[in-house]
Amino acid sequence: MTFRLAPALAAGLLVLLAAPQHSRAAEVTDVLDAFDFENKNPYDLSLRVRFGQDTRSAIIAREFRCIQADHVGSEACQNGSRTVLSRELEYQRTRRTMYIDARVGLHHDVELYATFPIVISDSWGHKFIPGKVTRANSVIYPPSDNTALFKAPYSSRERSGFGDMTVGLKWSPYNYYRDSAHPTWVLGFEYKLPTGTPMEATNDSVGMGLHELHFHTTISRRALKILEPFFNVHARLRFESENSLFRKTRQAETQVRVTPGNVVGTAFGFEIIPWEDLKADARVELEFGFSMDYIFRGREYTEIWEALASPDNPCQQANQCYNTSHTKSELNPETGRHYTSNGITDVEQYGQFAGWASVHYQPMKNFQVSALLRYQVDSPHFITFGDYGKDLDGKDGVQQANSASPPQNEYSPVFLPALDAPGGRLRLQQAATWSFMLSLSGKL
Repeated sequence: MTFRLAPALAAGLLVLLAAPQHSRAAEVTDVLDAFDFENKNPYDLSLRVRFGQDTRSAIIAREFRCIQADHVGSEACQNGSRTVLSRELEYQRTRRTMYIDARVGLHHDVELYATFPIVISDSWGHKFIPGKVTRANSVIYPPSDNTALFKAPYSSRERSGFGDMTVGLKWSPYNYYRDSAHPTWVLGFEYKLPTGTPMEATNDSVGMGLHELHFHTTISRRALKILEPFFNVHARLRFESENSLFRKTRQAETQVRVTPGNVVGTAFGFEIIPWEDLKADARVELEFGFSMDYIFRGREYTEIWEALASPDNPCQQANQCYNTSHTKSELNPETGRHYTSNGITDVEQYGQFAGWASVHYQPMKNFQVSALLRYQVDSPHFITFGDYGKDLDGKDGVQQANSASPPQNEYSPVFLPALDAPGGRLRLQQAATWSFMLSLSGKL
């Protein structure tokens, strides 16, 4: 059994036609063994190295109250005064990562594994849409610095280093290749640890500062001899770490959201095995799949986070610019000024849809080479979508001084009026990510 290359899959129920028995499961339901003396397999150990590149692009637009006959950003107000979405910035990001995967069989169809990510390079930036937007008509970086949100064009820091590692456990209660009366069914659990230093606008780290729990289950079954369909469901829960930028601060009782939204999703697809040599344990596998994920509302590192929090942002309180400040929250007692954004913003719920194709070539029992091409799109969504706060006394909505004694400030400590209030929010459009991955794996 060799490494699976497809993204973490998990699953549900699939009933298909029975087929002649073969020697192994599909990549997506492959689980290492140990102490399988009946099949002369006392242990399984496997090591894989993967090299991946993700290239992401998107359009960033801002809501704007447009007055008739104005021309703002890429939009002209020809149909009367209204709130429009001014498409302003083109976003590009390239991330190159090496992953080292170690796997070990613990018992019959029980596997423990770990993934160690090393980010080789990670950089992004945005620029005005050519031929349509300049600083003269921009609503993100207008001519006056004291009305700016952040600088454009903007190039991020070049980031690299050790990321957030993952440990996981997989168990297959049913295995078609042991008993053809049942499909192959895999239950899995992963824990992503915050081993990388969390990203901040003033460092070049690559960590997220989160604890992540990932639950998944997958079912596959060989059908028509060369075909093995699969189906899965999965869920991901995320919690902040102690040194994370995702944390409650100051008026914690009025902060509605802290971490990125949880994720639920499904994936399905099939493998085609056009060639297989059972005696040599050699084969070629072609895999095709599609996934759908729903990301609940939460706080994220978005496409504007570093530009927003950069020390070089032209919007500074010293220049009477408060667009990056939490002006509704309490003042910093040390400076007597409003707290400024660390770049993390509330994000509207959205969907992700991806398709992939991969090839796995195993010329001999202990070696495999694989390649994967994946394309993902995000549904359009607001990337500044903060809550005003909580109405603690139940009177007159959220206020800076409510009816309590002494009065309480009910505004969220992370609410950014210039970006979170309707009429000034930022929206992500046409977000797409191309991913390519090459992997080499060996087994003892």
